[in-house]
Amino acid sequence: MKYFTPILLSLLFFACESKTQNAENSKASTYTENQLENLQVSLDTVKVDVGEELVMPGAYYGFGLSEDTQSIFFSESQSSEVHEIDLGEMKLLRRIPFEKDGPNRAPDFVESFDVLRGNEFMLANYAIQGIYNEQAEKILDLKLQAEEYDGIDKSLGGLHSSLVVSPDKKKAFSLPAIFGDFTDGLAVLDLENKTGDLLKLPALDLTQNFRVTFSQNGGMTTSGDMIRMQKIKNQLVIYSGSTADIYLYDMPTDSLRRIKFGHQLVDNNKTGTFKTQVESHEERVKVSGEIRKQITFYGFNWDESRQQYFRFGAKENGVRETGEALPAAIFLFSYDRNFNLLGEKRVEKLPNIFFNSFFYNGKLYNYRPVDEDPGFVIMTLNY
Repeated sequence: MKYFTPILLSLLFFACESKTQNAENSKASTYTENQLENLQVSLDTVKVDVGEELVMPGAYYGFGLSEDTQSIFFSESQSSEVHEIDLGEMKLLRRIPFEKDGPNRAPDFVESFDVLRGNEFMLANYAIQGIYNEQAEKILDLKLQAEEYDGIDKSLGGLHSSLVVSPDKKKAFSLPAIFGDFTDGLAVLDLENKTGDLLKLPALDLTQNFRVTFSQNGGMTTSGDMIRMQKIKNQLVIYSGSTADIYLYDMPTDSLRRIKFGHQLVDNNKTGTFKTQVESHEERVKVSGEIRKQITFYGFNWDESRQQYFRFGAKENGVRETGEALPAAIFLFSYDRNFNLLGEKRVEKLPNIFFNSFFYNGKLYNYRPVDEDPGFVIMTLNY
């Protein structure tokens, strides 16, 4: 095992914003001790035993833990399959193939994936959005077209984008946008009554200043920050790489509030002016590289054993003359169950940013293929 010890200090500014009232002047809160000041990190790498099965570990896309949290489901986006991996035994338990035609047809290519109670799955792309059981039977056709929902602008497309479904399967949530445009807000869709609402996310609007697009022959490639959403228990966390601030949507109470953070180790948001439209792929890569030299914030990981959240951030440092990326500066932040900031620390010599990560038995797991098989880098945190 390798041990790394970083050091740091920070504050938190916390504010709330409901759907109808902007509370920008909420009192700031702070902490007296940095929880992560004496952080030690150890890393291990494990490989999943897939037996005689041939899998494409690089095609694993979305994931979600089983209801008992003892296994993880991955969407194998290229083959309309869901793979279940036992986390204790670290082996492939089963492959669930989905039909490509007929009444139980699933998306050929999965853009949004969600694991629901009873190990049911939401699979969606632009053409098909449905909920399926463990036998790959479609139990609910979502039909997420704007014209189907009263209260949603008929011109709004992309209701399947970043799609998640409430635990009771009565509501769906997404971050829709007309093709090529910026995210319009949080779409809240009542699946039973076919009504919807679009909630604006003004604190995340700065994200569009840190995206760069190259368009050619009717197609486009965009780099930079995006607004993203993750479901944690009965809450939605809506965040952007451009700012530390987040929106928290509580599903049981149908309420939206903004949470603000005041970091001292890193800036709270990106600044400056960058091109948003460029004339070549090379220019897009160059501009996006400059954008990533500022802090980028990632999603949250809930640790049931500690009853708190952790989050990563990173600042890239460009590339060498050979084109090889220089090591990024990676930061870890910790929060209590109410998203009060507890600590922050730069983590030295971390081999990669923990993008696709989750906690299992108090350790942070990051999906990463090992050789030709699925695998994980496991981080143990001591502080």
